[in-house]
Amino acid sequence: MNLIALLFCPFAFTTGAFVFSGVLQPMAASLGVSVAAVATLQSVFAIACALCGPVLAHMTRRLPPRTLLLGVLLLLTILNAASALAGDFRTLFVLRLLVGGIGSLSFPLATMLAVSGTTAEGRPKAISTVYAGIPMALIVGIPLGSVTGNAFGWQASFVAVAAICAIAVVLVAAFVREGAGPVPGAAQGAAPRFGSAIFTHLGVTLIASTALFSMVGLIGPIIRATTGFSGTGIAAVQFLAGLSSLVGVRLGSALVARDVRYGLVVPFALLLVSLGIVVSPLVGGVVTVVTILAMIASVSLGPAAQSATGTLVQARLAEMAGSAARLAFSLNGSMIYLGQGLGIVLGAAAFEQWGLGAAPATGLILTLPGIALALHVARALKNSPTQTEN
Repeated sequence: MNLIALLFCPFAFTTGAFVFSGVLQPMAASLGVSVAAVATLQSVFAIACALCGPVLAHMTRRLPPRTLLLGVLLLLTILNAASALAGDFRTLFVLRLLVGGIGSLSFPLATMLAVSGTTAEGRPKAISTVYAGIPMALIVGIPLGSVTGNAFGWQASFVAVAAICAIAVVLVAAFVREGAGPVPGAAQGAAPRFGSAIFTHLGVTLIASTALFSMVGLIGPIIRATTGFSGTGIAAVQFLAGLSSLVGVRLGSALVARDVRYGLVVPFALLLVSLGIVVSPLVGGVVTVVTILAMIASVSLGPAAQSATGTLVQARLAEMAGSAARLAFSLNGSMIYLGQGLGIVLGAAAFEQWGLGAAPATGLILTLPGIALALHVARALKNSPTQTEN
C-alpha cells in the first residue's frame, strides 16, 4: 500500500498539469483569449516545475521527505481549488505558475521514498510503480477532467484535481513511513557522482518530452481535426493514451531488467512513428477512417515511448547518482516538465504559423537528435563496465 500511496503523488500532479487539455476551446472562449494562449497555461506550469525542481530540492534537502511531501500535496490541494475560482486569465496564469513550481517536488520525493531502504533488485519495481502514476493520470485523471469540464464547465476540472490531491494527502499520511534507509548503492555521506553519463541521460529525457508534447499540448484540437470527436470522444482517446503510457512503463521496466544497452533507441523509434503518422492527416484536414486510425495508432505509440524512456532513465539515475539520488530524480523530473513546456510552446507556435499539422511535424524533427543521443548513450555504456560514466 506504501507504493500505491506514492503512486498517487505523480498521479495527482500530472492530472493537474493537463486536466484541462480537453477543454481548451471552451476555456479560451470563457476567458476571452485564444486557444494558443490557454495552452500556455500548460507550458508555464511545466516550465515552472522544471526551473523550481532542482532549486527546491537543494533548499529542502535537510527536511524529512515524507513531511515535505505532505506539505507539498496540501498546498497543491489549496492552489488547485483556487484555480477553479479564478475569474480571469492573469490570475489563473499566476496560480498555474505556483502549482507547477511547488508541485515540482512531488515526483522526486515520491520516488525517493519508494526506493529508500529497498534492495537493488527491488529498485526497478519501486521506481516503475511510482512512475505509473503518470500514465494513470492519462488513463483516469485527465479524461475525468475532460468529461467533468465539458459537462459542468472548465472550473470543474480543477475541482476534480483538488479532490485528487486531497486523497493523496490522506494516503501518504496513512501509509507512507519516513525514509527507511538510503537509496541502494548510495553510501551515506558519499560524494555525489555526477558524471557526463547522468547529464546525457537527462538530455534524452528532455528531448523525448519536448518531441511528444509538441503534439500533446494541442491534443484536444488535434483529436477533433483527425476524428471529429469532442467531449466524451476526446476523453476516450486520452484514456487510450493513458493505457499506452502504462504499457510503456512495463516496456521500460523490461528494458531495465534485461539491461538492454540499446534500450533507449526503442522508445525513440516508437515516438518517430507516433508523430509522423498524424502529420499528413492534419495537413489534409478531412476526417476519414484513415485519419481516425492514424490518430488511434499515434496515441497508442507516443505515450508508451515517453513512459518507457522515463522509466529506463529514472532507474539508471538511481544507479549512477549515489548519494545525490534526490537531486538526480529532481533534475530528471525537471527535464520531463521542461520538455513538456518547451514542446507545448513550440507546438503552439508552429500551429499558429502553419496550422495543426506543423505541431507533430515539429516533434518529428526533434526525435532525430534524440535518436542520435540514444545511440551515443548505448556506445558509452559499451565502453564503461560500471555503466556510470561516459
